[in-house]
Amino acid sequence: MVAGLSAWRLLNTPTDSSALRTLRIGLVVAAILAPLQILVGDMHGLNTMKHQPAKIAAVEALWQSGKGVPLVLFAIPNAQTQHNDYAIEVPKLASLILIHDLDGEVQGLDAFKQNTPPVAPVFFAFRLMVALGMCMLLISWAGVWLTRKKHPPRWLLWIFACFTFSGWLATLCGWMVTEIGRQPWLVTGVLRTADAVGKMSEASLGSSLTGYVLTYTGMLLAYMVVITHMAGKGSSVEARSPTDKS
Repeated sequence: MVAGLSAWRLLNTPTDSSALRTLRIGLVVAAILAPLQILVGDMHGLNTMKHQPAKIAAVEALWQSGKGVPLVLFAIPNAQTQHNDYAIEVPKLASLILIHDLDGEVQGLDAFKQNTPPVAPVFFAFRLMVALGMCMLLISWAGVWLTRKKHPPRWLLWIFACFTFSGWLATLCGWMVTEIGRQPWLVTGVLRTADAVGKMSEASLGSSLTGYVLTYTGMLLAYMVVITHMAGKGSSVEARSPTDKS
């Protein structure tokens, strides 16, 4: 986000040396932390495999248990047929990632009967999260290299700017995987979500959700207004001549 905001500033005020330094700092920090985040994510996945295996089965859209399970890069999970339509797979890679064994056995959704989450939202949210993470990693590494000795070109600044909210979106996707993926349990194997539902009307839930949506929409609009104002102010200052006293 720091790099993205700095890029927005440089697009409108290319001579802002402070924004350029901030951009480079943001890129260096991202280049260091992004691979560490991927490592932590892998460790968390192994922990989830141990304690919430049904969630992992949904993440991988694995309908049947088996050995040497392929990694599904893309598919359209079909809950009715319990099959993945239009699947693009890498043979045995899921077993290697999850079990660290090419022929490792992974439990599918069939092993959990009715205690399984909806597959499609978990499957797609996880892949979007991973895709954003890999893009941020590649962009930060490329950015560090391309800005090490020179001012970044405008096309690169536009890429940084477009990724301003990528971290937030990746976090949102991860939250969806966490919360939807553990259904129908609130505490896996102990407490079902249905047994913990409070006495609140649909109208109350709807108004609460609407309030959250309106609040965050207002915050986003306010952010865009401030950024636009700052960009316009920077451009007008840049356009003034040194003798302009107005």
